[in-house]
Amino acid sequence: MIRLLAPAVCAAILLSPFSAQAESALDEIRVGVMGQSWGGPGSDKEQTPSLNIEALFSSPRFLSAIGAPRPHIGATIAADFDATHQFYGGLEWDFSLGGKFFAAASTGLAVHTGETKFDPIADAARANDTVFLGCRVLFRVGADIGYAVTERARLSLHVNHISNAGACFPNEGLDNAGVRLGYRF
Repeated sequence: MIRLLAPAVCAAILLSPFSAQAESALDEIRVGVMGQSWGGPGSDKEQTPSLNIEALFSSPRFLSAIGAPRPHIGATIAADFDATHQFYGGLEWDFSLGGKFFAAASTGLAVHTGETKFDPIADAARANDTVFLGCRVLFRVGADIGYAVTERARLSLHVNHISNAGACFPNEGLDNAGVRLGYRF
């Protein structure tokens, strides 16, 4: 339990400026099912389903200079308790693709519960099934492509990647892909 609580507290502290800066209320909630570790260097490690939940807020006026992205916070919880869980926040830009189709791109930071350091001797037995991420706080990018089922309900395919971008060693990174249902307020 402490393994989950410590990163969650760190994430709340790190990400509170995003939610505090939102001048408007909650704009959208998304819930989805992901496949963890679907690609990238660690793609054969920690393969497990995961649950994703995300809250998006209306874009504050000061972000209009960069395209009015919406601040968001969220969590991806792996079904396997020993796999990596992540808590994240950042900014998301939405794009209309015509009609009811849309796309979105996001960037931000994630705090995770996974392994950071790799010791070739001590971790040899886990090297083939554990993702080693190098740093506790990572960069996170994501993308959605979807369809507005109704005025409020949106269905999307989602992918995301967390990595330290070479700031720490090792840098295996972790990917998730899946389907999410969003509800706009």
